[in-house]
Amino acid sequence: MALPDRSNEVVTHRHRQPYINGATVASIQTVFNRSRLSHQGWEANQLAGRLDSRRAWRNDARGSVDIFRERRMPSPTKLNVHLLVDASGSMSGGRACRAQDLAGTFVEAFKRIPTVRLHVWQHNATSGVTNVFSNFKPGQSPEGLSRMLLNIAGGNADGFALDAIGGLITSAYRPDETNLVIVISDGLPSVTGNGATGDILDHSTLVAQTLQSKGVMVMGVAIAGDDRAHKRMYGEANSVAFTGDWAKLARDFSFVFGRVLAARKGGR
Repeated sequence: MALPDRSNEVVTHRHRQPYINGATVASIQTVFNRSRLSHQGWEANQLAGRLDSRRAWRNDARGSVDIFRERRMPSPTKLNVHLLVDASGSMSGGRACRAQDLAGTFVEAFKRIPTVRLHVWQHNATSGVTNVFSNFKPGQSPEGLSRMLLNIAGGNADGFALDAIGGLITSAYRPDETNLVIVISDGLPSVTGNGATGDILDHSTLVAQTLQSKGVMVMGVAIAGDDRAHKRMYGEANSVAFTGDWAKLARDFSFVFGRVLAARKGGR
């Protein structure tokens, strides 16, 4: 009997192993390996540089002279990726499962790439306090991902959680590293607090823009499918929607992921 698709499983407040989507893993790896952040930093088909043994035959067969390669411009040696996952009450059920599956898929995509350090965080807000939970960090067993559904409660404090993680990133800044935060959430922030004035959505937008001005890249994944708030907070070009269609996600996310990596500023 065929096993059910784990990506459609809906459970809450239980241990659950995340579903890993192999096609999305391969797509993320391909985009990263084509970026200038990858350790594969060579430009082929050059007229001068280091002889490319894989293309040397073209000189005898065709008389081609573009048979050299050269190293690309220097780039950061490390990419720090922080997944910041909404654990508010509205994520209960399928949304939380999709977010957990996406986190597991990212861990699988980068686990054998030594130049990438991946962190998985969750956040919610209870009694007006923003709570941030660490689910996975470099060198740690991914077992913590199975407990993500246990943290579902309270309100959505996207902007405050992003500010907290951004503070950790900027305080540990190194010039040879690039930092990317991917906010995985289901919609509008619902929690106000110190430092937020006016529209709570504007506060999240300001936090994201401030981090981006400091060289920290920010992306948004709208788990509920409606990505209008994400586009406002993190930029239209930096947001994608995910409602469970993995084929569409692999295409959309890879496109945005590649563009964000290519547009990085100053390696920060």
